[in-house]
Amino acid sequence: MIPQATNAQEALTIAIQMEKRAIGLYERAQMLFSTPKVADALQWLLEEERHHLKTFITMLGDEGAMDEKSLLLSAQAADVLHPGGLMAAARERAFEDEHSLIVYAAHEEESAVQHYQAFAEACTGEARETFLLIAQEEQEHLHTLNTLLESDT
Repeated sequence: MIPQATNAQEALTIAIQMEKRAIGLYERAQMLFSTPKVADALQWLLEEERHHLKTFITMLGDEGAMDEKSLLLSAQAADVLHPGGLMAAARERAFEDEHSLIVYAAHEEESAVQHYQAFAEACTGEARETFLLIAQEEQEHLHTLNTLLESDT
């Protein structure tokens, strides 16, 4: 189910939940997959995702009180990215080495960009504009990951 936002607050609520999901996955992965290069890559990814989360929380500002609709949107957004969570990522060998992890992260960022663009298309007004801004932020992160992959080859 695609979460439906009607304003910027709801759009940011969805984005915040999606970032929290990514952070949780990478934090759990750190506990299980600790080869030095993978650990370094996980730490870098965590810092990036935490930066996004902080940005979206700042954008939300004092309007962040969770009403009933925000809670529903949060629940719907929880499974948009990283379907299957840590175990699915492990089955995909995402934590086998640094390259595999960056490939996995880039795939998830690409998925995030596509989801945010789809959310924007389903909305109007400030919700649409907010989703487009979020998609742009995620696109920049995807570009960084792809640059890392290109320099790795």
